[in-house]
Amino acid sequence: MHYPLVVAVIKEPYYQIPDWLNTDVAYTEYVKLTGQTTSDEVDLFIAMLLGYNNIDIKGTPHEVLKRLFDESDVVIGGGIYFESNDRIIPPSCCSGLEAWRDVLDSVIDRKSPWMGHNPTPRMEFADNIVRVWSDDSNEEDVDKNELYYIDFDYVGFIAKLEMVESDLMEFARVSLFNRFLEFDLELANDVVKRFESWFIFKGD
Repeated sequence: MHYPLVVAVIKEPYYQIPDWLNTDVAYTEYVKLTGQTTSDEVDLFIAMLLGYNNIDIKGTPHEVLKRLFDESDVVIGGGIYFESNDRIIPPSCCSGLEAWRDVLDSVIDRKSPWMGHNPTPRMEFADNIVRVWSDDSNEEDVDKNELYYIDFDYVGFIAKLEMVESDLMEFARVSLFNRFLEFDLELANDVVKRFESWFIFKGD
């Protein structure tokens, strides 16, 4: 991955893991969604996808996933994550992975996107620079001494945001597919198709 980093993540995947996955996996605060996402990280993603959408995890993979597929609207907490050296600016509360394109569209329009609250990350635009702030200095109870930012070249920033789609495609077609291939080829293909409709081509 090239720094400064722009990547899609899920945030706080602290959900019960179905017994047909690795229940001993170590929980992490974020999972980056790319073709390099590990099997254990995929298990955290699956557990959060099920838990976040209030799916009963009892039963076989086919039974559990059918319940998920029957949902009319599938979402998950996460979004776009920025990292440079020792600074990270993750998506905040109530931000959803399904809305990641809103960030790209806002940047193209040179407007600050909504990326969650408490903290409330925001962007500033000046000539060919995009400055991503860790929080909004205009919000009440924000300690301005604790604010920090990451700067991006505007054109390069748009290119990095556009690459998120490729990362998500690779996550679905490599990492997610290979995990479900351990259970069933048809199920693996169906999961990939559903993921793409929920998080890549949503609304198309």
